[in-house]
Amino acid sequence: MRTFRPEDAKAVYLADDEAFQDHFGYVPEDEETGFAQFSHHFYENEDFDPGFFFLAMDGDEIAGFSLCRSRSREDENMGWISSLGVRRPWRKRGLGLALLHHSFGVMQQAGRLRAGLGVDAENLTGALRLYKKAGMHVHYQYNLYEKELRPGKELSTVSVDSD
Repeated sequence: MRTFRPEDAKAVYLADDEAFQDHFGYVPEDEETGFAQFSHHFYENEDFDPGFFFLAMDGDEIAGFSLCRSRSREDENMGWISSLGVRRPWRKRGLGLALLHHSFGVMQQAGRLRAGLGVDAENLTGALRLYKKAGMHVHYQYNLYEKELRPGKELSTVSVDSD
């Protein structure tokens, strides 16, 4: 386990993109566009603190990651896990739980009283079980409804396919 270094930027993006290919609604995009959007969201904002970006390494490869903010935007006493992911080859080994526990510990050392994250309740990878195992509970939830107005070809991820 180690924290983020500037030279990790592209590798973290690629690991996040790979880990979330199993997320409902994932649509692949070209690397240049995807990296620019990821950088804007994670690296190029006032909340970015490399000391809160944790990488689980297997040699030189990122096996998993927990990209956190030291504070939630809604609650200064809450740390926020913006993105938690484990790449397929390293899943089902306890790495996600280890990343959560590490993140909780660092947040607590920084004076946070709580840790939070957002999750798709229909998550295809079992993330809800992981969060409950880590001692988390639902604080609030909301529903998102949609209606198909014109049939078309489904381009997004709707199931987890094992390679």
